[in-house]
Amino acid sequence: MNAKANPGQNLELKTESCQPPMPVQKTGVAWAGLGWFLVVCLCLAGCRTGSSPAARIDPGAAGYSTNNLLEGDVVNITFQYSTNYNTTQKIALDGTLNLQGIGQVKAADKSTVDLEGELTDAYKILAKDDPITIKIVEAESAVYVSGAVTRPGKIPMERPLTVLEAIMEAGGYDAYRADLSDVLVLRVENGQQKSYRINLKRVLRGEDETPFYLKPFDVVQVATKTFNL
Repeated sequence: MNAKANPGQNLELKTESCQPPMPVQKTGVAWAGLGWFLVVCLCLAGCRTGSSPAARIDPGAAGYSTNNLLEGDVVNITFQYSTNYNTTQKIALDGTLNLQGIGQVKAADKSTVDLEGELTDAYKILAKDDPITIKIVEAESAVYVSGAVTRPGKIPMERPLTVLEAIMEAGGYDAYRADLSDVLVLRVENGQQKSYRINLKRVLRGEDETPFYLKPFDVVQVATKTFNL
């Protein structure tokens, strides 16, 4: 009898050892803690994103001007050795240049670097890979500055200009009349006139490091302060 009872006792002991372990509840608590940790991290990330300078960037701030050639620009084309092909021409209204040896070439809407590369290929047989340099002698592209500035009018755009640089080219702003917190930029894009408002006071105080680049034919209006009498 005793010999048969021993295997049963061993079986009961083994059955008891297969019961689900208690630490399963601890695992659920750990997952819950991890969930709260992730929620806190997301909240912190959201707070940082909201305070990031990128969130305050005006949609026009990235409008960096490439200064591509335009109809009416006067360009100087110089060959290092084949000087007989040197020329100074004004880009025609159809955007082309009429060049000796190769005829009409599309120049408008291209950068000087791109046009140099195209002419090097076009003159490969005539000039034997002679280095070509293109410079803008007189730029047709310009911006217009008005309002509370010293010399309002047309500002030639021979290089990329920010709003502040264009105002300084116009003699600077009128310290007594100019409201730099409300500078308006008017721009024609895709046949529609759009407007952008810039707070240059923040720029001058170093609180906004995002430059607003102008595009050809933009109009900059520096607002005038309102005096209550």
